Amino acid sequence: MSRRILCLTLLATIVAIGLVSAGCDTESPATLDEAEVRAYADPATETTLQGLSEGNLEKYTEYGDPGFKKAVTQELVDEAREQIEGKLGSYVEKEFLSAEEYQEYIIAHYRATYTKGQVGVRMVFDQNGLVAGQFFE
Repeated sequence: MSRRILCLTLLATIVAIGLVSAGCDTESPATLDEAEVRAYADPATETTLQGLSEGNLEKYTEYGDPGFKKAVTQELVDEAREQIEGKLGSYVEKEFLSAEEYQEYIIAHYRATYTKGQVGVRMVFDQNGLVAGQFFE
């Protein structure tokens, strides 16, 4: 496992322990309003990705729930940034792909474009529309 994947897995584990299992149901329920999800998920995801790319802890956690803010440190942001930048370059933009509901969370799937490539990003939101976790795939 590469150092980048290990670091990002650690970040995901810290901020979303037990949130998403490998066998979670990926089918979105009919009641999920994609426009409503995107109203909070798009700006939160953009700010989070920009904050990570800039190494800016305050910006990275701006939309975070209390658990996310407590778990993420500047050291963790710096390490993740270094690894992402080393492999993918600087953050450019994101593209919304889909959203799903899992237990009491909403998971929004994005494709993030960097100067050297793309990566899948899974953003986990709590019932208040705040970031509870972030996974790079």
